[in-house]
Amino acid sequence: MRFSLPDEIDYSGGSTLIEHPVTDATIEPIGPKVVKPPSRDDVSVMYKLINEQTNEWMKQKARDVERSQTHSTASIQQVKDQWDASIQALSDTFNHRLQLQAQQVERVIQEEKTRIRLAQEEERRRLEEEERRKKLEQERLQREEEERRRKEEARRKAEQERIEAERKQKEAEEAKKKEEQRKREEEARLKAEQEEKARKEAESEKQRAEELKQEQEQATTNFRSIEKQFFKYKQDIEDIKTQVVAPLNANKELKRQVNQYKRKINPKFGQLSNSISHTKTVSMEVYNLVIPTQSNDLVYKWILNFIAKAIIDQAETEVIVRPFAARPLAILAYFLLEKFPEFEYFLTARFIKKCPYILGYSCSIDSEEGRKRMGWKRNQDNKWEDDVKYDERVGGICTVWSVMTHESPAQIGIYSHKSSWQFVARILNTDLNLIRNTHFELLANWWEAVGGEFANEYGYQSKKLMFAMVGAFVDAVASKRFPAAARLRLLGEEWQTKGMIQGLKQMEG
Repeated sequence: MRFSLPDEIDYSGGSTLIEHPVTDATIEPIGPKVVKPPSRDDVSVMYKLINEQTNEWMKQKARDVERSQTHSTASIQQVKDQWDASIQALSDTFNHRLQLQAQQVERVIQEEKTRIRLAQEEERRRLEEEERRKKLEQERLQREEEERRRKEEARRKAEQERIEAERKQKEAEEAKKKEEQRKREEEARLKAEQEEKARKEAESEKQRAEELKQEQEQATTNFRSIEKQFFKYKQDIEDIKTQVVAPLNANKELKRQVNQYKRKINPKFGQLSNSISHTKTVSMEVYNLVIPTQSNDLVYKWILNFIAKAIIDQAETEVIVRPFAARPLAILAYFLLEKFPEFEYFLTARFIKKCPYILGYSCSIDSEEGRKRMGWKRNQDNKWEDDVKYDERVGGICTVWSVMTHESPAQIGIYSHKSSWQFVARILNTDLNLIRNTHFELLANWWEAVGGEFANEYGYQSKKLMFAMVGAFVDAVASKRFPAAARLRLLGEEWQTKGMIQGLKQMEG
């Protein structure tokens, strides 16, 4: 669409556009207007006015042409300058408005970005807050659930405790009834045992008196019978080798089984202490390890033989260093004797093999066979061990056996008061040509181990035997100056002076 002015136009003021330069102009579109159609009179009036105005305009225009011709040259340049200034002003204004519009658009964009960012942050905070509320709600629900479970568990536990308390109360009542019944039965049993014990003690006292009388009446001990017993135990050792050790060694599966028990039992001997309660605990542990082996007779016998050897080995090594160690070892040995009757066969054979003096057996050691019978060992150089080593070793074995003779009222086999008496009497009756320092070493160890118990057991009758031991018997070989004989005499003199025997250290509770 093009817009323009008439080529000639008259201004009533007589001035032109040059005199009034345009500084600000806007072009607005002209829309159609709906007007009321003019009447005939209106048209006539309008026509008249238009003619008058046209004529007036034409006259004015003629006058203006005359004036303008005078100033045309200067006016043209002025108009041009004014038009240039107007165009520049319009351009500047337009550019300024464009710049303002761009700034406004940029501001709007930034504001929109800010709004979006704030909206996103608000949405993020809302989501975080919602997540936090959900988490708090979950934690609350979890706490409530845990509290519910805790209360339920407490209720259940309280119910169990109530039931358990009722059960224990019921058991306590039943136990009390049983205990009362047991006490009544125990009292009756103890009364019967006391009566039986009194009867046996009377018979035992009578028997001891008869044995003492028999020993006193006999000038010598029946060493031929003792020798037969010695060879019987010697044969027992051979039978154990052929009937127990060899068959098991030939069976790899059984050998593997017994090695498992062996590895568990062997450390127990080193765990023995001077505490009675601890020793009983270790003894029970060994007992519990032996019980499973009873399902196989060969394994059971092999284990019993192994334990017997271990007890003797412990006596040979530890007791010579710590004599009081004989007490816990004796407790363990006698505990197993009472629990396993078959154990006596293996243990007694081992004791007699390593220390035949216990039986009252002695023989010359001038020959190879003699030393073997009396339990001598060869060292690494294949030479016989020296006398001191031998005396200490068999002395440790004799100490353990001596303690066992007075350890339990069970009085099993050679582990009894009677055997203790026979041991002393038979050594005193031994041919003096066979007496060596070893015999006095064993008697001195026996004296320290059970001399006091022996004296209490046999009373006045024991004093005769003990006086003979530290007196006449020592004097009989005084010329040989046995070191152990001097030790035995000193022990006897201390007993006669103080009226008591200072024995081995007692065990603790």
